[in-house]
Amino acid sequence: MNGFAAASHKVREAVADGMGSAAALGVIGSAGPWSGLAVGRTSRIAERITAVGRAPLDWPGTPIDLDTHFDLASLTKPLATSTLLALAVAQGLVQLDDPLGRYLPDAAPPLADLPLRLLLGHGSGLPAWHDFFASTAALANPHLRAAAVRRQLLATPLQAPPGTQAVYSDLGFMLLGWVLEAALRAPLDQLFAERVAAPLGLSARFARPGTVWAKPVVRTEVWAPRCPQGVPLHGQVHDDNCAALEGVAGHAGLFGSLRDVALWARAWLRGSRGQSNALGLPSGLVRAWTSTAVAPNTTWRLGFDTPSKPTSTAGQRAPADTFGHLGFTGTSVWLSPSADKAIILLTNRVHPSREALTAIRTLRPAVADALWPTECEDTVKHA
Repeated sequence: MNGFAAASHKVREAVADGMGSAAALGVIGSAGPWSGLAVGRTSRIAERITAVGRAPLDWPGTPIDLDTHFDLASLTKPLATSTLLALAVAQGLVQLDDPLGRYLPDAAPPLADLPLRLLLGHGSGLPAWHDFFASTAALANPHLRAAAVRRQLLATPLQAPPGTQAVYSDLGFMLLGWVLEAALRAPLDQLFAERVAAPLGLSARFARPGTVWAKPVVRTEVWAPRCPQGVPLHGQVHDDNCAALEGVAGHAGLFGSLRDVALWARAWLRGSRGQSNALGLPSGLVRAWTSTAVAPNTTWRLGFDTPSKPTSTAGQRAPADTFGHLGFTGTSVWLSPSADKAIILLTNRVHPSREALTAIRTLRPAVADALWPTECEDTVKHA
């Protein structure tokens, strides 16, 4: 059994055993054809609301394909925010040493003094997370609620001196989303559509309320605070803080397909190898972003993670130059310039509940190790 067949078998088994209802697996290189697998259906559970209450509806959902949309969760960070920021830096529109206050004048020290690179590399000193969804729940007006989230985030105290330690922070990327909007003078979802999705030919988009989806969308969680009738989230962003910002934020909110993530990965892979790419990413910038840490003792680089040893979701055989990202809903992407390969795994592992963690933690490294080149293959490639 070859690597892709072995990885595909593992994915099929995971879905059959109840890890969500759908999964898509892809492998792509800097050129040539790519391999893709889509298995499962858009939902395993749904309910019908009747005049007399709820009644279970035995509806398995529709089969998925390579263009079915998944909630990409934190893959929004690399696909949208990091990519847009990289393009802005390459064009001289933004500098990573610029202080946050240059773009967000409502920020006050010490937050205003933070250079953007510390936010991008998770070394800002900000906490990992705060429940802005709950703290702004009383505000029915979406614009007032979004403004309240912004005020509260800008008032969040640092938990550590900047640059002294890395803490993966959604808050830092929420700020970077607003930086992009201020610097490029357009909403984040519009910037992504025009500057990333259009040149790459992606169908991916942010999940604003009322979005009409041209392709099937897999359901995520029956999350009690937002699903009082027991119906899973469907076409609505899973991340609560992003939901409080009307589905558009720098840390989450993007929905996309396996094909979308693969085409994005190819552009970054080609950039990392010094090849022309649809986004025009310069090789020096890509290499710097994927190799520069802003704090000691961290796997985080500028907008990307790298494998942690001895265990990593990228697998034990991940090449030394591997970089990528994970998403809470069960998504991941890992790229290696030396192997000329990107591995994409999309799932809705939070469906119907986020509590099941063992399956995705086992599946991610197993799939990666089945797909990375063996030492023998690597020797032949570079002979």
